[in-house]
Amino acid sequence: MKTLILLTITTILFAQSTLVDGLERASAKHKREACLMAKQIARENYNVEDMNVGCNCERSDAREWMCFVRFKYIKEPQH
Repeated sequence: MKTLILLTITTILFAQSTLVDGLERASAKHKREACLMAKQIARENYNVEDMNVGCNCERSDAREWMCFVRFKYIKEPQH
């Protein structure tokens, strides 16, 4: 009986560990997508000359990703 209880507790602990890892991988996927979207928006709105490879992303209280992208752009000549 003790072995069964120990086995059940161990199984639950290992199952929770696997679940947490899966959630972190899913979160990382959404972070990459948010970073790509931020870079695309920057390229659409500015004449980007050089852009850093990565992004600094964090989740807001509303559970939305906010990403900050560092880039250099060429200012459009004034007419």
